Amino acid sequence: MRKFKFVVFVLLVSFFAFALAACDGGKDSMEYTEGTELKLAVAHNNMKTTITFEDTSILSNIQEYGGLANGKTYSQGDLKPVWEELEKRLKVSFENVYSGQSSVKKEYDYWKSLNFDGVDVVVGNADDISEDGKLGKIVNLADYLDYMPNLKKFLEENPIVYLSLLSNLETGAFYYAPYFDGYDDIEKYYLMRTDWLEKLLDGEGAFTAAQSDKFGDICGEQVYTPYMPTSGQLQILSLKADGSGTETITKNYNTDYGNIIEYMQTHVTADTDGVELVNMFRNYIDAAYGGYYGTKRSDLFKGYNACWDADELVALLRCVVTNTYALTGQNTDKVVGIFPREKTANRTSDLFSLTSLFGARGYESRNSYLYFDGQGRLVDARGDELFVEGINKLNQLFAEKLILQNFDTMDSIYKIMYQQNKGFMIYDYCQTQTLYNEDPTTLEKEPNFNLAPVINPVAKVYDGTNIVNQKDEGVWMRFTESWRSVKTNGWCITSNCTGEALAAAIALFDYMYSPEGNILMSYGPDEWRTGETIPYKGEQIPELNQKALDELWDLAGGNYTNYARMYLGSTLPVGFIKSQGMEYQCTTEGGKKGAEIVGVAIAKGVIKHVSPDIQDNLFYTMVPTILPTEAEEDLLLSNFGALESGGIYSRESSGYNVYVEVIKYGFGSDVQLSNTFLTQMPKSASEMIQKHKSNLGGATYLFIMQGAWNKLYNYYQEHMNSQE
Repeated sequence: MRKFKFVVFVLLVSFFAFALAACDGGKDSMEYTEGTELKLAVAHNNMKTTITFEDTSILSNIQEYGGLANGKTYSQGDLKPVWEELEKRLKVSFENVYSGQSSVKKEYDYWKSLNFDGVDVVVGNADDISEDGKLGKIVNLADYLDYMPNLKKFLEENPIVYLSLLSNLETGAFYYAPYFDGYDDIEKYYLMRTDWLEKLLDGEGAFTAAQSDKFGDICGEQVYTPYMPTSGQLQILSLKADGSGTETITKNYNTDYGNIIEYMQTHVTADTDGVELVNMFRNYIDAAYGGYYGTKRSDLFKGYNACWDADELVALLRCVVTNTYALTGQNTDKVVGIFPREKTANRTSDLFSLTSLFGARGYESRNSYLYFDGQGRLVDARGDELFVEGINKLNQLFAEKLILQNFDTMDSIYKIMYQQNKGFMIYDYCQTQTLYNEDPTTLEKEPNFNLAPVINPVAKVYDGTNIVNQKDEGVWMRFTESWRSVKTNGWCITSNCTGEALAAAIALFDYMYSPEGNILMSYGPDEWRTGETIPYKGEQIPELNQKALDELWDLAGGNYTNYARMYLGSTLPVGFIKSQGMEYQCTTEGGKKGAEIVGVAIAKGVIKHVSPDIQDNLFYTMVPTILPTEAEEDLLLSNFGALESGGIYSRESSGYNVYVEVIKYGFGSDVQLSNTFLTQMPKSASEMIQKHKSNLGGATYLFIMQGAWNKLYNYYQEHMNSQE
């Protein structure tokens, strides 16, 4: 991978003048005395007003642990153990002046209404911070990079991050320190019930459940059409069974079974039951792969040399939903194949991410719908042929009742699915499986319950050398798009912060990007660690001690991330790089194994992973979260609120989501939508794309965003150079 470095910038203001203005003196005055106080408005979004311990035994455990959580109830505004440790290390005094607003934006707006009087450091939205920075209300951090060697080094090594921060392309000014909840990490996975996989696919002889459901009773019409090839052979890059390297597996469609979906379409009738479906699928696996899927058939999906594809997933889902009794021991409520975490817009979008099963891109990244094509052009997934056709494929799955039928109205979906032993697959955070693998309510229903990450499917995607939307030129490969670009929240220093307080704030910002600072923020004070390290993603990360792990579990029932945020005081949306290594350690053994398989597959190139660096081929480049737009461009973009803020694509803002309607009802339905842009469902995928680009102003929107990206890229070309 290329290494990058900054070209020396010619500052508009001389260093001497800047130092006088900022520090009332020269370089030596960028210092602070021991005990210098910093007033911070730092809180996590949606943090509860008061955090209480309902179990007195838990409170005792905290006290016995040396007061790590201070043995007290925390209210917003209290300092937490991480911040107390920072006080000791930096020899400063923190006062959290957080006012108790319900969101980061409202908190920022509160202090802005006071002209930031009484606060040195505040957390806010990048757009708001940058706007106020241009007005001189927020400190330009670019002026102080020489005093922040750790942050400077990070930006030099990660130019795409630097570009994401820029507010002024003429001066190189930026006003907030970036926050990442995992940089270049995969946080969301395909999570499957591996105990169900093993029940269905493994074992000797034919699958002979005592009871099974008729395919016709469950699925109705067979509407899903094959996505994968229906004949020939396909070479699939996979990991070796022990994960030590790679091998090429030949998937053979020239057997008696051919493509599994095509075979089912011709051999399955309404009277075909789940037992017959399972045996069909078992025989297909043996014929198509010749046994090269690991030691068990279930390894096709969960092992190192897993090589499943979209059609095989559909076949598996058919086997799942027609074998409720075999999987649960009950023949009452039918089990569910795929479901989103919740009905809210941000969780429903996880369902849209399943369009990646069919080669679509865009909805796996932080910038939820923008991505680069093979020519370095920005593409809006909402108007992209592959994505919209992927939504149509999900409609086919919905029509077969392989997707939860009331996913858009049902509350606490994932809790119900797992605690009632009804759900099979979700696309969600790795830690989700931890909650239920150890949940007593879940285990009471099914003692062998095991939810775990599985390797990505094979789909036709574009590797950067092929022209987007010419489907015959796609490449069959596994692909995952990192969503770990710069988050829209970060922290900044107000212009009221001067003298010693400014020096202390600069030191605090920089410390978060030091190795020891990141360890503290990600893993807590030294008391939480053994002093040993463990391998994670090829790196050595601090190992949490058992007492800390037990405490995390006891206090939060496995929701260790929220515990860390609320009690420990780490992982707040302030400038630093949170490692997912903590989550990795706090997950179950099955979760660790699954995450390890995915991580090894990315490291070995079996799964193509978007790089956070600018490379010659922009296909593997994350889209910056914030793009530089001028005031007139911002005004023009505001006319396309349906695109910029969600609109018809967000159930929260409009009461419905056009893609939810497509998944449920398909194109050309009679569903009437009370929207000025789209009064009824489009007749086809092509009509949906046309509506997006014309009626909704998608073409104009993308033109403006492309122009903003071009400005950034041109700045990169002019002001930064690279060397091998």
